[in-house]
Amino acid sequence: MLNNLQRSRFVIWSVVILFLIVGLLSASETVEEEATNTAFIVASKQILDRANRFKQQYLLTGVERNSISEQPRLYSRTGWIMPIQGSERDCNYWLVQLYPQGRILGLSSPSVEDKSDNIQFHCSYHYSDKYQVDILLKKERFSVKANILAL
Repeated sequence: MLNNLQRSRFVIWSVVILFLIVGLLSASETVEEEATNTAFIVASKQILDRANRFKQQYLLTGVERNSISEQPRLYSRTGWIMPIQGSERDCNYWLVQLYPQGRILGLSSPSVEDKSDNIQFHCSYHYSDKYQVDILLKKERFSVKANILAL
């Protein structure tokens, strides 16, 4: 009788511990997804903040060179940095200038898509199938969007 009581207690405690472990694992996936979503939103705010600092610097001091060998950054009429390196449009250059670390919470080396045309600069940075950052300069309006795609 005592042996059966010990067995039943062991089974009950094992089931309770198993449910707790399953609950923690499912909660950790949700927390990880929320952390990644928040990291992309924060990164988009940092990109916008850096673009604003470049604009303020340009409006206060004009065009400057980083070093003697580098070409000056190109700015729009209102002071937004443009994705032009030398004479070529370059979305990678824009990302390096506006978000030098490049990686967002473990996701690095985004695939770059240039959606620019004659009236706008538009670069999309795809960090995965679910996460992308869009930087847009259209009609002297600069915007950054963190896109979290539903799959």
